[in-house]
Amino acid sequence: MNPLRKFTIDNVSKKLNKININISTSHQKPFPALFLLSNYRFKKHFVKIYSNGDIKGGYCRMITSLIDFSFVRSLVADCYSPYGPPCYDPPSLFLLDLFRHIDGFQNMKKFLEIVRDKDRGRVYRAYAGISAEHIPCEGTFSIFRERLGETLYNEIFHVLVHIFHQLEMITFKILAHDGTLYPTWARYKGCTYFCNQCSHIQVDDVIGKVKNRVLYRLNNLSENNLGSEVRVYTECPSDRFPEKDKNGKEIKKPKIELFAFKLDFAEGEPTDEQKNTAILFGVENELDKQQLCINTLRSNVSSINLDDGTITISCPKLPKDTDARIGVRRDPKNPDKLQKIFGYNLVLSTSVELHLQIELPVAVTNISGNAEEGNQIIKNKEQIHSHHSAVVNQVKIDIADAKYDIIKNYNYIRGKGSIPIIDYNIRNEKLSKQALLNRGYDQKGWPFAPCGLLTRPNGFDKKHQRLTFCCFKQCLNLRTAALKSVQEKYDIAMCPHMKNRTGFTKHMYVKEHPRLVNEIPRGSKRYKTIKKIRSASERAN
Repeated sequence: MNPLRKFTIDNVSKKLNKININISTSHQKPFPALFLLSNYRFKKHFVKIYSNGDIKGGYCRMITSLIDFSFVRSLVADCYSPYGPPCYDPPSLFLLDLFRHIDGFQNMKKFLEIVRDKDRGRVYRAYAGISAEHIPCEGTFSIFRERLGETLYNEIFHVLVHIFHQLEMITFKILAHDGTLYPTWARYKGCTYFCNQCSHIQVDDVIGKVKNRVLYRLNNLSENNLGSEVRVYTECPSDRFPEKDKNGKEIKKPKIELFAFKLDFAEGEPTDEQKNTAILFGVENELDKQQLCINTLRSNVSSINLDDGTITISCPKLPKDTDARIGVRRDPKNPDKLQKIFGYNLVLSTSVELHLQIELPVAVTNISGNAEEGNQIIKNKEQIHSHHSAVVNQVKIDIADAKYDIIKNYNYIRGKGSIPIIDYNIRNEKLSKQALLNRGYDQKGWPFAPCGLLTRPNGFDKKHQRLTFCCFKQCLNLRTAALKSVQEKYDIAMCPHMKNRTGFTKHMYVKEHPRLVNEIPRGSKRYKTIKKIRSASERAN
């Protein structure tokens, strides 16, 4: 019998009938809003897959024909109120956003243009339960994402993971972990050390200083260019700036521009803004005498305290997205160069299904671009265990790159009964030939025999958590030149290990070398075969 027969569209559809009912039964929380601008209803459609693999109607039709997304309405019910104006049905907005990603629309504006189109957007509107009279705008999706937040999106995501697990398309046996940087929509404005305090910086005695500068200009009009720009600065109060750079040079804190203005001739009656500015700085009479006014060019002032003359500003270098940070990655077009990305790091865990030759995401964590990625593997694993408790002991192998080469990751993975296949980060280790001989094992953790030959793995003792290495009397099979070289340093004829069947034997304990010694020996054929699977998470990213 063909083992893949259970994954035919007919068999999957039959399984999903039962799965959809179970999910609907377990998500019965009533939605509080009574008046809706859209109305999603699950409706099965015939799904046809052509011989070349194409799907009639595309993936959007197939997904909405097989999976009932009504559970979204129940999951997000607490985010809505029975009072207020009509809102869109949550599954409708979720599906439209999903369709946008499935069909490769990076820009929401362009996607909504398609949705509004009478003919091209008909299928999107039908599957999402949207009418042509009530098409959501870009702001609707922004508010929807903000309303749900990362936690609820994760809940929806894990319901979908649960569905695929029940379909046996996700087994959790092999997990690959990796992160990818992606840019935020906000523009980076040049400061790396910004924080939330930068939006309300209080500056003392500004009004008096500006008044003196205006009066100085008025008293020296013959020496100064009338239309020249006047900028008012203050020292950056942040304590996040390092005192010195990598080379030991002192770093000077930047100055923040409060506002910029220039003196100009008043054309007729000054505007209310010009009058109020002159009154604020107490130079109204002096400007009237010269028939001048203050033209404000730029201002970062958010509030003014007239009692003590202090003002509150928002730093002009503060981006709109204060959670994003600069991360560094290799340039996809030129691997020899590094590329800076202002945004976030998406740490994704994928389940590698070798029998189906697919990889599906099972956990995701979103962190700022410069955050420590290596600490997130435990968070993703705990996310899986909390949402899918039945699979706690099903994970057999965890694959990751050198960013995750941290002892606590190894301990956590082994504590859950899995084998960590993580690239070894050599850090500051000395890897010269003599340094390796002196410490007794090579960069893969394989010990040297007393004669200097490298031993080979001979199995893992699970009870004692140790790898066994043996020399297997390699010296007896050496060529003349190699044998002579070994004989110069070690008398093979007097080797006490010759009487053993496998020659010299050495145990390498996981407890002594938790990062280097692995259940599957590093550098072995099996290790390399498993390690190649890691690219699966990179493709998913």
